[in-house]
Amino acid sequence: MTQPLLILYSHGRTPPLHPPPDLKYDLRDVSSPPKALRDASDGRSKRLREHLLSDEKFMQKLGEVERNILDDMERKIKDWDADKDAQGGEEEEEHAGTTRETRRKVGLEDGDKDERDLHGADDEGEVDDEDEEPPQYETHEQPPKPTLRVGCFCALGHHRSVAFVEELARRKWPKEWGVEVVHRDLERRKGGGKREGQRRNWRGRDRGGVLCEDEDG
Repeated sequence: MTQPLLILYSHGRTPPLHPPPDLKYDLRDVSSPPKALRDASDGRSKRLREHLLSDEKFMQKLGEVERNILDDMERKIKDWDADKDAQGGEEEEEHAGTTRETRRKVGLEDGDKDERDLHGADDEGEVDDEDEEPPQYETHEQPPKPTLRVGCFCALGHHRSVAFVEELARRKWPKEWGVEVVHRDLERRKGGGKREGQRRNWRGRDRGGVLCEDEDG
């Protein structure tokens, strides 16, 4: 069964994500939360997210992006399956050709052996019967899983984009999907300090299950 991977990025306006994401969304048209909320927490805060969830424009964009992700991932899965089937057909054709060639060689060797049996052994009284190495079949690595990268950005990548990605990750995606969250600029200081991205893997269909966190330097 195909197991797609959805990667959701939050980040500031600059620099842009590299490589570019498959889908990109600007959250700067959503009203910024009150300064007191912004100063007290970032977009992972439940209070800040609840404030943004009361914003009609935020909710509209959330629904729009969810639909876009479902449509784009469906196309990616179809393309990936088609490529996989095409590769499998090439491998079968190559294997069949190699098998036919092997059989042809074996037939020739059997004919040579019959001829030697008719005329007896060679001059030294021994029949040359060297073993040949078995044919080597080329192997192909399994292609990577279908992956959709979605970038969401605001001014600094601390509040609106982070909250948006957190809410996206909590949507009820198909249970066979893997979902990763990456907050690229969450620890970046306003004055331009070291950026320490944060990556998380979501488990569980309702995205409310176990959460694994890794630090990206």
